[in-house]
Amino acid sequence: MTEHTRNTGIFILLFLAFACGRQTGMEDPAAWKKVFIDFSRLDENGLAGPQSGKVALNYEFCIPAEEQKWRTVQKIDPSAQVQKGSRGRSGCEKESWLVIGSTYQKNYKRVIYELASLPYVARIQETFFE
Repeated sequence: MTEHTRNTGIFILLFLAFACGRQTGMEDPAAWKKVFIDFSRLDENGLAGPQSGKVALNYEFCIPAEEQKWRTVQKIDPSAQVQKGSRGRSGCEKESWLVIGSTYQKNYKRVIYELASLPYVARIQETFFE
């Protein structure tokens, strides 16, 4: 065995050990139980409706009224807008903030899953502006 062959073999073994040892990031199905959105209505871009008039869906949820938690939500969901003092359909308590997001964004399902995975998000539901 040549030095080059041995080094290549060691590199491959180290690579495989690293790749196999990493966490796969398996989803927690409990997070999806917090989501009340009909994804079957949405296309791959997060839009619903006929081809001639597709629209995004908006969703809402409550978070504790804390800047750090709001910053965490913003990192996950760039579409998120905070509505301090509004209860929304979610019925946010006085010490909570209403957050509204949009499905019209890249990887919208993953964004919603990540939000639902936050321990302080109890429910994510579609928003209807009236």
